[in-house]
Amino acid sequence: MSGTSADGVDAALTCITGSGDQVKLEVLDFVTIPYSLTLKNKIFQTMESDQVNAAYISSLNFELGKVKVFAEAVQQLCKHAGYECNDLDLIGSHGQTIAHAPDHSTDLQRSTLQIGEPAVIAYETRTPVVSNFRVMDLAAGGQGAPLIAYFDYVLCRHADHSIALLKFRRDC
Repeated sequence: MSGTSADGVDAALTCITGSGDQVKLEVLDFVTIPYSLTLKNKIFQTMESDQVNAAYISSLNFELGKVKVFAEAVQQLCKHAGYECNDLDLIGSHGQTIAHAPDHSTDLQRSTLQIGEPAVIAYETRTPVVSNFRVMDLAAGGQGAPLIAYFDYVLCRHADHSIALLKFRRDC
């Protein structure tokens, strides 16, 4: 996963077992791969510049997916944890968000765009990739953050009573 700060890629090796109310999640290992300053600047340019064209975004989409970034994060994580990429069942890739407009408050259509081509990651790692989490959530009427609710459910639920999670804003 990579956030809008474009600091780099966070990769977690997890073991997910069970289904329904019996889902269990175990984090086996974790690495962060920082973006180079050049790559970080390219990402910010796509987010902020009116001068960027589709060819530039397409090129960056493949560059992020290539061995240098997302695929490399998977490979380094596996090496660090003592796994081979072919030991993995799948890779979940959020991608790098370069545009996110989940509300109707602008003239733009509700939309989101993540780059870091999943097909390139799959090719480089020889592992199936699941992606477009934000896109599907927006298509279904959400705000484009579907993993948070599921993560909270899996890690914070209690069989005997309700749990409430609060997020505090520091900018108020």
